[in-house]
Amino acid sequence: MRRRDFVKAGALTAGVTMLDGCTGDEEVFITQQVRPGEGLPGETIWKPGVCRQCAAACGIQVRVVDGNAIKIEGNEAHPVGRGGVCALGHSLLQELYNPDRILQPQQLSGARGQGSFQPASWDDALAAAQAAIASASGAGISIVASGGAGLDGALWRRFASALGAPAPTFLEAPEAEVERRAAQLALGVDDYPHFDIPNAELVLSIGAPFLDRWRSPVHYINAYAEMRRGRETRRGRLIHAEARMSLTAANADVWLPVRPGTEGTLARALAGHLLENGDVSASARQRYEQLFPTVPPTLEEAATECDLRMDRLEEVAGELASAENALVIGGGSAAGHTNGLYNVTAALGLNVLLDNLGQPAGVHSPTRVGLGQGLAAAGSTPAVTLAERLRGGDVEVLVVANADPVHSLPAGFGVQDAMANVGTVIVLGSFLDDTAVHADVLLPISTELERFEAAEPGTTAGAPVVGLVEPVVDAEGESRHPGDIVIELANALGATVAGQFPWDDFEELAEETVEAEIARLPGGAAAEDAGDYFDEALERGGIFGQAATATPPGPSGAGPQPSGGRFDGAPNEFPFVLLPFESVRNGTGRGANRPWMQEMPDPLSTVMWNCWVEITPADAEELGIHDTDLLRVTSPQGTVELHAVVDPAARPGVVSIPLGHGHTQYGRYAEGRGANVLDLVGAELVDGTAAPAWAATRVSIERLGEGELVRFGRSYEEMGHGEVIPVGWAPHEPLVQIKTERSV
Repeated sequence: MRRRDFVKAGALTAGVTMLDGCTGDEEVFITQQVRPGEGLPGETIWKPGVCRQCAAACGIQVRVVDGNAIKIEGNEAHPVGRGGVCALGHSLLQELYNPDRILQPQQLSGARGQGSFQPASWDDALAAAQAAIASASGAGISIVASGGAGLDGALWRRFASALGAPAPTFLEAPEAEVERRAAQLALGVDDYPHFDIPNAELVLSIGAPFLDRWRSPVHYINAYAEMRRGRETRRGRLIHAEARMSLTAANADVWLPVRPGTEGTLARALAGHLLENGDVSASARQRYEQLFPTVPPTLEEAATECDLRMDRLEEVAGELASAENALVIGGGSAAGHTNGLYNVTAALGLNVLLDNLGQPAGVHSPTRVGLGQGLAAAGSTPAVTLAERLRGGDVEVLVVANADPVHSLPAGFGVQDAMANVGTVIVLGSFLDDTAVHADVLLPISTELERFEAAEPGTTAGAPVVGLVEPVVDAEGESRHPGDIVIELANALGATVAGQFPWDDFEELAEETVEAEIARLPGGAAAEDAGDYFDEALERGGIFGQAATATPPGPSGAGPQPSGGRFDGAPNEFPFVLLPFESVRNGTGRGANRPWMQEMPDPLSTVMWNCWVEITPADAEELGIHDTDLLRVTSPQGTVELHAVVDPAARPGVVSIPLGHGHTQYGRYAEGRGANVLDLVGAELVDGTAAPAWAATRVSIERLGEGELVRFGRSYEEMGHGEVIPVGWAPHEPLVQIKTERSV
C-alpha cells in the first residue's frame, strides 16, 4: 500500500470510529464524506470555476478539501468579477449539497403536475426522451434553456436546427431584450454596450439599478467603487432616476423618484437642456436629431409629467451639462413599461449629445469572444411566442434545460395551464421546481462545480472573456453535464441528426472549438500549440483578453416615437402602480431553495425568509395598514397575499414587490414562502419588442389583518414614539419629515 493511500485509509477509519461514538441528533448534519482526490487528507486545494447563478458568469476560486467544495471566493484574474463574488455565488455550495437535489433520473408515475415520479435508469429515461423526440415533428418541438450566450447556447441552437425545430427560447432578465434593441437604435451596436464607469465624473442612471442585481452586479459594484474612490483628487457623483428606493438610489448623491413610465420624458427634457445650454458639437447635435427629430419637452413640462421638483430637475440638468466626463446608463425598470423601448433609447441617446461614444468615461461597443458562433445560426424564439404555441396545443415535445418558465414568466402568458397541452415534457434540471413538476421525464444535471464549463458572460465587461474550467468536484449521484445529455440524445436520433454532433462529450466540443478558432481568440495567434493554449486557459480559469475599446457608430435612423406608458387595470379600480424588483437577496428566485439566501436580510427592508410589499406611510395610513400586516394584493390578472413593509422612502401611489418568491415546488426551503409577484402581471408587451411589460400593472390593496415578518433590526413603526425620519425624495417639498405614531 502506498503511503498516501495508507494515510487516507487511516483518516477515514478514525472518522468512522468517531462517528460511531456520536449518538446525538447532530449525526444528520454530517453529509460530506472524505473522498479520494488530490492532495493529502485535510489539505486545501484551490481550483478555478465559473459561477453560472446569473448571466454574468463571474470567475471564482473554490476551496476543496478531501474532495469536497467548502468555500467560494472570486478569481482576481477574471475580467468580470476581478476577485469579487456575490451572495448568490457564495451560496452555490448549498445548491451543490442541497438535500432536495434530484440525483437520479425520474419518470412520471401518476397524473402530470402532481409531483408523482419513480426512479429510472439512465438508459430507460434517455430511451423515453429519445422516443418522444423521434416521434414528434420538428415544428412540434420547443426548447427552453436558461441562457443563450456562449458555447452551451450555441449547442442548443444546433440541436433545435438539427431537429427542424424553432430556435430555442432562452429565459433571461425580462428587460434584456428591450435594452439590446435600444442600444441598436441609440448607439448602433448589436448588444448592450460597455460603460466606462470608473473614469466618469458623473453617472446618470435612468431606471438601471446597477448596484442591485441588474445585469452584472459584481462587475458594476467594482466599477462604482473605482469611480468613487479610485482617484485621489476626485470622487465621482451618481444621480439615479427610478420610482423605487433601490440600493442604487440609496447610494446615489441625488435620487429622482420619477413617476413610473415617464423615464423617457425625463431623458428627452435633459437632452433639450443640453441642446440649449450644453457644449454640444454640431455632429453630436445632428446625430441626436436623427434619432429624435421632434422638439423635446421643456424641463418644466417634464417636472409636471414626471412628478419631480423643478428646482431639483434644473440642478441635475445643469450638472449634466457642465460635467467634464458624464455618462448615462438606461434600462432596468425603465424598460419594463409598455413604452420601455422609448424610455431606454432616450436615456442611451443622451450619450450621443455628451459626445462620449468610444471616449474615456464614455460608452463603448460590446466586446465578445463568440466562441462557437459557427455552430449554429444566431436567434431565439421569444417567450411570448413559446407561450402562444403552448396554449394553442402546437407543442408535441417540450424540452426544458435548467430553467423554470412556469415560475419566471408572467401569469398572463398562461404557461402553467398550457403545460397540460404538451404531449411530452422533458426536463433537464437539478430540482423539482414549478416547471419540473409537469415533466414526464426528469434528467438530473450536474451543477457548475461538477462539470466542465465554457461560459461566456451574458453582459460585456469591456474585455473578451470565456470562462473555461474543469470540474471542481466529482458529480453528486447520477447527475450529468447538460451538454453531454444533448449530444447523447442527438446520437440516438438517426444519422441525419447524429452526424451534426460528432463529439463524445461537451469537453471535447469545447477543446475542438478552441483549436479551430484559436487564430481569432485572445492571445491565440501567438500560441505555439493549441493544446498548450487550452491547458493554460483551464489553469487560469478561462480565456481572458485585454480591455478593449471600440466606438459605437451611433444612431442610424429614427428612434421610437414619444409615448406614455399604458397600465393593465383602471386607476379607479386599481389605484396603485406595481413595480416588481430584484432584491439582492433573492434575485429572480434561483437561490430561493437555500437557507443562506433565505436567512440573509434584504438590505433595505431587512426581511428574512419571506416576501413583502413596500408601501408609503401616507398610503398605508389611508388604508389602515400597519407594518407587517397581512395584505391582499389584486390585479386584473390575479390575487396574492403577503405582508406590508411600511417604507418612508416609497413613492405614493406605487407599491413594490420582490421577484423570486412564491414557489409551489423547489424544495423545503422555498415552497410556499411568500408570493410570486408575476402572478399579478398580465400579457402586456413592450411596444416594438416581444418582451413582457412586467412593470405595466396596476393593483388594489386590502388589509386582511395583523401579521408577522422575520426581520433583522427594526421596522419603521418599531422605531419608537416621536422618532422623526427625514425623507428627502418628495417631489414638491424640499424635505419631508415623517413622525412615527405607534410606539413599541
